[in-house]
Amino acid sequence: MTTPASVAEVNVKAAREHFAAESAHDAQRTLATLADDIMYRVVASGEIVHGKAAVAKYYDVWWTAFPDVTIEIKRLVAAGEWVICENVATATHLGNWLGIPPTGKRVVQNLCAVLRFRDGLMIEETVYYDQLERIRQLGSVFTLDGRPLKIPTGPVITTS
Repeated sequence: MTTPASVAEVNVKAAREHFAAESAHDAQRTLATLADDIMYRVVASGEIVHGKAAVAKYYDVWWTAFPDVTIEIKRLVAAGEWVICENVATATHLGNWLGIPPTGKRVVQNLCAVLRFRDGLMIEETVYYDQLERIRQLGSVFTLDGRPLKIPTGPVITTS
């Protein structure tokens, strides 16, 4: 006799399917992992979208800007309705993104996704990543009060 999967096991399977569907750029398959009342939040941009239709539009913009994006799960932990994933997204900038025209540059983005599930479907996703890291990799020039800013490209080491 088999025992039913725990809620956490069901949610881990759903999270893995969600990121696999995103990496396949399969809108129908990705949306199938979401509840109708999904809430999607990107902390770096302050963007919050509600419902499958709005999330579908978000994916369309993202996949147009980065049509070859793949997401690799590095670490995953689950507890009840929550799944937390440390991921690396790799993509080539081939479409307009945040007003930045395509650069053809490859970007590697470290991110953390906090997911919440109900009945095996995602009802909430909050994504944390360093937007400056992505923009820097695209080669954008930053200014402050008309002055160019030098953005560090490697680890900053300080001595005390």
